[in-house]
Amino acid sequence: MKLYSFIFTRREVIALNEINLEYYRTMMSQSDGIKRVLCDNLSLIYIVARVAGLAYLVLELTTLITPTISSFSVSELILPFGFFFPFVDPDTTFGYIWNFVFQLIISAYYWLLTVGSDITTIYNLLTACGQLDMLMALIDELNEELELDKPPAVIRRKIVQIVQLHQQHREYLQRLVDFLNLYHLIAVGCSVLAMIISVMGLVLLDWYPGVAMVFLGSSQLFYVCFLGTSLDIKVTDDLTDKVGAVSWSKLSVADMKYMKLVLAMTQKPKLLVVATTPLNISAFVQIHKMIYSMGMMLRNTKD
Repeated sequence: MKLYSFIFTRREVIALNEINLEYYRTMMSQSDGIKRVLCDNLSLIYIVARVAGLAYLVLELTTLITPTISSFSVSELILPFGFFFPFVDPDTTFGYIWNFVFQLIISAYYWLLTVGSDITTIYNLLTACGQLDMLMALIDELNEELELDKPPAVIRRKIVQIVQLHQQHREYLQRLVDFLNLYHLIAVGCSVLAMIISVMGLVLLDWYPGVAMVFLGSSQLFYVCFLGTSLDIKVTDDLTDKVGAVSWSKLSVADMKYMKLVLAMTQKPKLLVVATTPLNISAFVQIHKMIYSMGMMLRNTKD
């Protein structure tokens, strides 16, 4: 479902990628300090994408392998998942192998779709975080130029760069939030539903591979909520403090107006939401509290 939301909005996916490409090309013409921040951001995106893909793969393999290994220690053949071909008996060796291969193919298909859509989202969100890091690096350069008493034209040029990048960031983030509304609604809904079903299978049917599925769904929720919190902190705290620490006394009246505009805009941050609920660590915790309470209720009912 998450990939299908990308298909429905494929033009926006392409547009965001083109915006990102143009942004990175523009930043490569900046100073060495800006390039260093840019490279750090790209390195972080690469590492997070690789770790996410590997983590998803490990969790899926755990879900697939655990029942297979358990089949050797018990008297019955156990499939990883509850679906199978209706006309092939899974209790026979042939039927078990046939259904296991089928479930393996479906799992590989699911992994490819999940990794593709989630890494694309991670890339876009970390790019938005990187824009804020770039903005704060430009403000640091502005402070250095003010301390060195650079000419007013140089100061004005740097401030114009800061205002333009901040405006580009807000426009990009607004476009990204609008694009991700449908994706987050589907992703969060499907992940929570999968976690609930897995908990029910674990509590009522002793389906222990469901633990891996819960971790998989939880990890998908975590990166979205964590990046939402990170964006919020960077804008409302880090960027506000950075702008407030500018040597205001050395700015001209016109330059002060520009920087006051940036400071005012930091008080109205763009937030990641699903429907009307902000996606942050608090939402992540509340979802898990709800699932835990439901699991305990089912366990008490079973007992």
